[in-house]
Amino acid sequence: MAFEYRKGERKIVKCLLDSTSAAIVVGDAITVTNATAGYFKEVDAASEAVSGIATSASSSPSADGDLFVMVDISPLSIYEVPPDAGSVTQALAGASADCGANARSVSITASSTDDIIILEALVAENLILVRLAPTFTGVV
Repeated sequence: MAFEYRKGERKIVKCLLDSTSAAIVVGDAITVTNATAGYFKEVDAASEAVSGIATSASSSPSADGDLFVMVDISPLSIYEVPPDAGSVTQALAGASADCGANARSVSITASSTDDIIILEALVAENLILVRLAPTFTGVV
C-alpha cells in the first residue's frame, strides 16, 4: 500500500524523473534527495526529504528527464498510509515523522526530516492519516 489520498486541496505539478529512479506508482513519495539537480525520484532511503506524492505512474527512465510524474505538493492534502514497521498507537497523533525507505510508508520509530505530520492514528487498522510539511534547502 502506498500513500492513499483521502481529502484536501491538491496542488499537482509535473516532475521530471532522474535516471536512477525506479518505476513510480500512484501514491509513492517523491524526493529530490540523491537525484541529479533539477530531477526527482522515489524515496528509497531513510532521511530523504519528501517533495510530494505521485498522482501518476511511470516506468523507470533511461535518462534524466526522459520521463515524468505528476506530483501533489499541497500541504493541505491528507493521505492514509501504513507504518514502515511496528504498530500504530494513539500517541503518534500530532507528531512529525519521515517517510519510510520504500516511498510507501511512514517511519514511526525515528525521524530526522520531520516533513510528515501525523494527524490521526487509526489504531485498529494500523494506519495513520498524514499531511506533508515539506522542508527545502537553499540554492547555494
